[in-house]
Amino acid sequence: MRNKRKNQGHIVDLFFTLSLFCLFAASALIVVIIGSDVYRKTAANMEENYATRTALSYTAEKIRQHDSAGGVYLTDDDDGNTILVLSDNAGGETYLTYIYPYDGWLCELVVKEGTGFSKEQGEQILEVDTFSVEEEDGFIRVTAADSGSAPVSCLLHLRSGSASSIES
Repeated sequence: MRNKRKNQGHIVDLFFTLSLFCLFAASALIVVIIGSDVYRKTAANMEENYATRTALSYTAEKIRQHDSAGGVYLTDDDDGNTILVLSDNAGGETYLTYIYPYDGWLCELVVKEGTGFSKEQGEQILEVDTFSVEEEDGFIRVTAADSGSAPVSCLLHLRSGSASSIES
């Protein structure tokens, strides 16, 4: 009789230990599933916003690099879109960098001043749905959006003064 009770005690101990292990394993599995879902959503969000954020950062850095008197100005193309123009002097020559949206891409074209400008010639930088640049009271507002994301804006103040607008 005594042996039977002793065996029952070992069975209860074994059952308790086994159920505790199963509870721990189930909890660990739930944590892994929740963590993988959070990671998937974060990675999708970062991928979705990559082009937009990169377009804004790229344009803002270009503007900061050319922030000098007459170094940054805006012009309009034949379609009425505003194009960012950055002026640079190198070796006694003036070069113009055009940054503009074209056919779903943010494009950049560097040409010698006085050379003709054609949007098709530009280098495709990033795929964006919308991109715009406008001057607001001495600030330049750059707005961009890629597919599936809301437009995001960046407001830059020029230390050299306001951006001049030149009609083409």
